[in-house]
Amino acid sequence: MSKNNKNKELSRTKPKIQAEDDVTSEFKDTLNDVFKQELMKNDKELSEIIVKFNKMKENNNELEKKFENLIGENKKEYERQLEEEKRNFNLITKTLAEKVQKLEGELSDEKRNNQNTKKMIKKEYERQLEKEKQVFDSKLKTLDKEAKCYQKNYNQLKERYDELQLAKENMDQQLRDREKNFKLAIEKYKNNIENIRQILDERENILRELEDNNFELEGASGIGNSDQNHSVNLKQDILKLQNTLENYVTHLKPNMDLNIKEIQKLAQEYGCLIEITEKKPNKIFIKAILQRKVLDLVRKSSHNLIKFKGDPNNYPFALESDIESKTDELLRLIKLFIATRAGTDEVTDASIIKIRQQVYEILGNRGFNNIIDDDGNTRMHDFIAHVGNELNEIMNRYRKINDLNRKEQVDAMAPKLVEEIYKLFWFRINVQEPKTECKYFQSNSIIDPDTMKGTWNDDEIDKLRVDVCYFPVFGRDFDSSDVRIYTHAKVFPRNISVSKKNE
Repeated sequence: MSKNNKNKELSRTKPKIQAEDDVTSEFKDTLNDVFKQELMKNDKELSEIIVKFNKMKENNNELEKKFENLIGENKKEYERQLEEEKRNFNLITKTLAEKVQKLEGELSDEKRNNQNTKKMIKKEYERQLEKEKQVFDSKLKTLDKEAKCYQKNYNQLKERYDELQLAKENMDQQLRDREKNFKLAIEKYKNNIENIRQILDERENILRELEDNNFELEGASGIGNSDQNHSVNLKQDILKLQNTLENYVTHLKPNMDLNIKEIQKLAQEYGCLIEITEKKPNKIFIKAILQRKVLDLVRKSSHNLIKFKGDPNNYPFALESDIESKTDELLRLIKLFIATRAGTDEVTDASIIKIRQQVYEILGNRGFNNIIDDDGNTRMHDFIAHVGNELNEIMNRYRKINDLNRKEQVDAMAPKLVEEIYKLFWFRINVQEPKTECKYFQSNSIIDPDTMKGTWNDDEIDKLRVDVCYFPVFGRDFDSSDVRIYTHAKVFPRNISVSKKNE
């Protein structure tokens, strides 16, 4: 093979190798770099051989010229040298040819190796691709199967939902019907309760009249036995007032709006720390605060009645206040009489207690009852009506009853509530001997189960404090060891952590 043919063959081999298909681009780039380096190395060696060959050829031509020039002088020597040069040239040419042949063989082996490697990689790639395709097809079948199962379940659930929705609508209708019937039954029950209360009030008045008649027949030594009956009646009156007060304030639901801002101000006035918000109104706590507000409003309004005592134009509007005033004057005169007149007798000494008990029991029985006019007709006591209207107006600032019928029922309770408050706090507590006391516990007071009641567990009392006392404790001799409690104070507790948080 001539040098030109070898170069042409190498030139044709290079584009053929570059035209091979690659299995992966990364492998192809790496393989091409290795092949290019090897090819460049072979090209460089071949170029060096060609240069050497051309130089030898030039030397040979020069020698032939010298031989021609010196043929005549030293032909044998020259021929010998020429023959030696030819041998050397043929030897070198043979060596170079063998080396070129060897390089061509190595290049052909490398090409075959590259082709085999490509085939192996391609075959492995196709195998992996087929494996992944099988896995994908399997997953696709599984997902398709699950999708059909889910669709079936969805259809079943939708049918069940439609059935339940229909059942819910039917149940809602039944509940509405039952609620309507329940309200009617409640109204009927309330009417029956009111009738029973009226009967009980009438019987209680009769019983008190009998007790009064019996009291008049007793001597001075009979005060103690009457006092025992008074304490029982007092406790019943307190419990009755608590029930009326709770019903008037209501449970604050349903169909009722609360003025949270005004209630928050009210809570601050009483030193409360329990949080009240629009989202968490804490209606049980609000109910307690409003009960305390009702008691304070009504008792504060009693001072207005004192302004009318002794005024003939307000008769019989302020008759209760006038009787109390005259009684105080009479008792003061009797005390003066005892102190300034010589003598010892039980009747005189006991008269102060008996007169006070009799007067306040009379006021407790009939005080602020309906007024009998000159024409014989009865009407609500003017002061009770006035304070009742004022109470409704103020309470409606804190809670608005949207149901008009319910509002009328609640507003109608106000006069009776006012009357019971005055009779208890103004009259009834003065019938006992010694006089009955009542007091509220301040906010942040320690919980005392002996004088308070509320919602708590016995093992957590040490962690609680009074947040608001919404009904006072009734008893006597609070500051002595002989203290007696008729009814406990009603308090709403708070945790100590709330107190520390707001300090």
